[in-house]
Amino acid sequence: MARSSRTSFVILGLLAISGKQPRSGYEIKKVIDTVISSVWYESNGQLYPTLRRLEAAGLIDIRSDTKKGRRTKRYGITGQGRAHLRTWLAAPVELTKPRDELILKLFFGSEAEPADLIRHLEAHRMRSQAVLNRCRDWSKNAASDSGPHRPYVDLTLRAGLARSQASLRWAEESIAIVAKLSPSKP
Repeated sequence: MARSSRTSFVILGLLAISGKQPRSGYEIKKVIDTVISSVWYESNGQLYPTLRRLEAAGLIDIRSDTKKGRRTKRYGITGQGRAHLRTWLAAPVELTKPRDELILKLFFGSEAEPADLIRHLEAHRMRSQAVLNRCRDWSKNAASDSGPHRPYVDLTLRAGLARSQASLRWAEESIAIVAKLSPSKP
């Protein structure tokens, strides 16, 4: 399944779990960037064209709001959209091929300066810590939510916490290992 078609399921899923409360494109993007950012990313360039396609296909509807003199489009999932989402949820998970530039650079590390590799690992460690912090914040904010999707949000949180903690540990261990290495270039 192409990534752009997965974008539609991200949008449909977020609209489905928000109940009857429609969301603006900005609100959808904010949830993606804060709540599910440890597992999924979407750019504005993917999000807004997909919203238009979903609306044209009858999978979402648009409701206009005017607040503070500003007109805002708010999107809600239709019955057809919910059925489309459920079909996708029942389909087997398609695994993506890994592409991790940091791991690739480490693989070729004998050709690099250890200081460069350490710099890359330190940046990775900082990103992992930021994700861990976001997951912890998200966990605190989600504590007050008792909706039917809460157990599933908790599963996602646990995955984000576990992945970011493991990534952080791995980065710290890797920095220590690379720091002990000396350049051994031919």
